[in-house]
Amino acid sequence: MEKSKIASRSARLIIKVSIVNITVNLILTILKMIFGFFYGNLSVISDALHSASDLATSFLIIIIVFISSPKADKKHNYGHEKIESLATLFIACFLASLGAFLIWQGVSGIISPVYAEINFYLIGVTVLSLVFKEGLFWFGIHYAKKLDSEILKADAWHSRSDSLSSVAVLIGLIATHFIGNNIAESIVVLIISLFILKVAFGIFRTAVNQLTDKAVNDDIYNKIKEISSQVIGVKAIDNLRTRMFGSSIYVDIEIAVDGSLTVNESHAIAEHVHDKLESSVDLRIKHCTVHVNPINENN
Repeated sequence: MEKSKIASRSARLIIKVSIVNITVNLILTILKMIFGFFYGNLSVISDALHSASDLATSFLIIIIVFISSPKADKKHNYGHEKIESLATLFIACFLASLGAFLIWQGVSGIISPVYAEINFYLIGVTVLSLVFKEGLFWFGIHYAKKLDSEILKADAWHSRSDSLSSVAVLIGLIATHFIGNNIAESIVVLIISLFILKVAFGIFRTAVNQLTDKAVNDDIYNKIKEISSQVIGVKAIDNLRTRMFGSSIYVDIEIAVDGSLTVNESHAIAEHVHDKLESSVDLRIKHCTVHVNPINENN
């Protein structure tokens, strides 16, 4: 399958996942807002705002897909894939901000717990949110792994952070029956916030690595060498450099061939290496530059 067709299919699947997220989050935001305001429960209202933030990031992802899809042009000779990494970085920062806000909320609740009464309607809508948000997490992670998409992975963990937030709200609502205040909810919120910060840091690090052209991992590096070495006429791999470009890979490779070959024969070998690497769907190589050296007798 041609890479342009694969990219188009990936874009359609990312949009499909985002539309599902938007639909579910819109319903959950409205429900939690209605019940939160009607019963005057700030934790449920905060949970509704969390779902609204998921809604916003899903819209952002759809916009990013359209912006990053166009091919290379005069102003962007290498394409627009790094926009996806920028969006992933934004989501990581948003998650970190959310984690910091929840820390403040948790500490405040522990220092100054407030009286609260148990409400089974609020428990019901919170359980509903928990089930659907956890479902969105697994749904998003499935497609993130299938498409090797960091932005979908980041959005999936955003959904997971919302489901964890719902867990905290649920524990708090139930604990009020025994304690009479929201201190249990505040403790759980504090624990969950630290987990969210850890996830945000991981996503942030991945996005920064992509934006700073970090080399591929050892497994992919060795796979590139293996494919290149198997091409008939390649005597050795003199040098191999790689860099991440968004979710794609750029490769610069120097191969050694028999020095007695003609220019055309050497070029044909280099072209074969180029085609073999770029046609490998698993490697996601966007561009490969092959330089030919005459065989070094010391190899």
